[in-house]
Amino acid sequence: MASPFVSRLGTNYCPTDEEILEINALLVEPTLRLKGLDDEITKLQKAIDKLAEERNRVAAYVEAHKALISPVRRLPLDIIQELFIACLPTHRNCVMSASEAPVLLGRVCSSWRAISHTTPRLWSSLHVVEPLQNLADPTSASFEEKVARRLEITQTWLGRSGQCPLSISLQSAPDGTSPTGSPTTSMQFMETLISFAHRWQHIQFTAPRSLLLKVMSHFDAEVPLLESVTFHTQGHNRLRSSWGPFNMLRGARISSLSIPAAIFLPENLPLRWGQLTNLSIGGHKVPVTMTSDALLRVISNCPELRCCKLMVHDPNGIELPIPEHPIVELPFLHTLAIHCVAGVAPTVSNLLMRLSLPELRDFAMFGSVQDCPTLGNFLARLVRLESLRIDINMFSQASLLETFHTLPPSIRRLWISDINHPWGQSDTDLDEMLAVLTTSPELCPLLQHLSIDSGINLSDRAVLLFITSRMQESPPTLNRVDINFGRQVVVDIMPDLRTFIETGLAVSLVYLPLQTSQDSPWLGLSDAPVNPNSWWATWVPPISTYW
Repeated sequence: MASPFVSRLGTNYCPTDEEILEINALLVEPTLRLKGLDDEITKLQKAIDKLAEERNRVAAYVEAHKALISPVRRLPLDIIQELFIACLPTHRNCVMSASEAPVLLGRVCSSWRAISHTTPRLWSSLHVVEPLQNLADPTSASFEEKVARRLEITQTWLGRSGQCPLSISLQSAPDGTSPTGSPTTSMQFMETLISFAHRWQHIQFTAPRSLLLKVMSHFDAEVPLLESVTFHTQGHNRLRSSWGPFNMLRGARISSLSIPAAIFLPENLPLRWGQLTNLSIGGHKVPVTMTSDALLRVISNCPELRCCKLMVHDPNGIELPIPEHPIVELPFLHTLAIHCVAGVAPTVSNLLMRLSLPELRDFAMFGSVQDCPTLGNFLARLVRLESLRIDINMFSQASLLETFHTLPPSIRRLWISDINHPWGQSDTDLDEMLAVLTTSPELCPLLQHLSIDSGINLSDRAVLLFITSRMQESPPTLNRVDINFGRQVVVDIMPDLRTFIETGLAVSLVYLPLQTSQDSPWLGLSDAPVNPNSWWATWVPPISTYW
């Protein structure tokens, strides 16, 4: 529609009184046409709504009948059960939650609920968490009700498991959460679980030390199916008396044992040591009885070991009398980790020299005393070693460099840790250490992955030189570098690494975030702009222990 005001449309022009009258006259016919269109649209919309309503009725009829011929209704019961079992978590036990299988499966429909409740394997694993008591109101009825309800669920859950072997983990309340100091509630949960002990296959108990010792020593339940045992103690209370043998483990076919060093007494563990494949002795408090000598005697009885993690407490100045021990051969051991709590040299070194480990692939060694000699003689015998993790606190600068020069050529991953100084200053010059690998390509020629937990003494330039030298090999084997610097960026080397990253190298250089400028208008505000490179310059605390 032509308009004499087309040049004025979309502008801030203010019409005169005469032009206003002219505009009103122009709009009479279009306004009537607009009303007619609105009426027609309303009429058509009513017709569409009527058709849509009829369509919904027909669709509901069709879908209801299609549901009758749905393929899932024709699946055999055993297939449905296998699908249900595939929904269970594989990395841990099931939890008492309606957001996960198996509880979630029973909330879909009555048919699925009936199937899930009659499938014993769905209920053969369970993680039990003991409720915590509100110390502000120790007589609270709600706490007693919660305990009773959780005990009932535990009993019902495991009761549905039929005769299946059980995998159970218990997170008990720590000492001190009860005003009377009596672990009555914890014992109730233990007693409920012990009633199913004849079907235990895998157990993991996190509980106060006194409770664990009482249960293991005073209950004499049969556990013929038990294969793996993991104990974690809570609190650091001193034991007031000795304890007897773990009678409950008698007759078990245990192949995996993880136990705190504070309660590890071989004479109190009626195990078939010859069938152990996994042994882990850890914890926070390590008694002086956990010497290299004692541990050598233990593992000499375990020829089937595949994985072994030990905490060693060798007092300073005490050497292991080598002639007393023949060479201990562990032909299947592929993973060994040693954490030295007290002195290191020469006892742990002598311990390592008494071991024959032809299949060792992963080795880790930690400690806090800088008196460890070179591990060259030990490493030279590990012809299959692929992963090495060492704590630089255990080495002097000279012994560390000497150890690097003796690394076996089979090394594919090298992991440098600094447990004592994860965020602080360390005495070790990491630049010199990295220079050895940079200037000596014959060392670790198969190296694929380098990790450094705390590189506060490591320069950006040293990292750049190392990566560049390794990536210029033909063909390059290096495919990943992870370094936590624990400091701010000094030199941004990421642009220099871009070409290597584009060809497949994974690089993670983790720095402390840059501080906001004192002149920034956002200073003191939580939403202040961050470093634009924060995707790779975000501080993540390094791992401080290996178990």
